[in-house]
Amino acid sequence: MSLSSPRIEMIPIADITVANPRVRNAKIHKTITDSIDKVGLKRPITVRRAPPGHGNTPYALICGQGRLESCRMLGQTEIAALIVDVDEETGHVMSIVENVARRTPRAAETLEHVRVLKQRGYTDGEVAAKLGCTASWVNNVVNLLERGEKRLLAAAEAGHIPLNLAVSISRANGSETQELLMAAYESGELTGRKITVVRKILEQRERSGK
Repeated sequence: MSLSSPRIEMIPIADITVANPRVRNAKIHKTITDSIDKVGLKRPITVRRAPPGHGNTPYALICGQGRLESCRMLGQTEIAALIVDVDEETGHVMSIVENVARRTPRAAETLEHVRVLKQRGYTDGEVAAKLGCTASWVNNVVNLLERGEKRLLAAAEAGHIPLNLAVSISRANGSETQELLMAAYESGELTGRKITVVRKILEQRERSGK
């Protein structure tokens, strides 16, 4: 079977491994469980076949941890699953793409997705296509990640500073940074309140590092 022709089967829940379990939001998970209890599973989970000798179960979860856990809590022993024959790396990328497609992730989560996909060798354009953003945005994030600029990334994530300005600051020295802030203020890119916040962040960056 190829990736283009997956099929849905009922498989034992005990035969599925969750390689990278996530902490679930209790309220959201209860809603999922209640829905499955009342009307059944609306959408199958996605799993990949584990090669013989790899792992303790025949299947590894790609997407649907919440639905899987809900069915297990309800005492069900089988679950409808879309089975695809892909390797572990492809399965991980599929998990990222499907999770991004289903919801709007937190900014910090998106940054982590960028980091993981870049580590796996994808170009900025390919990462952008998978996450539904622009290649220039990905390039800016990658620049900050590579420079270890956690404080500036956090500031951009929180909306305190435009991402492109954060990148410019990461490349500037002390005097150039002040000039960049003044130019951003004069152009309206940074308001009075935000420029105060950014100055404090930069002071922390000078004292404690990136």
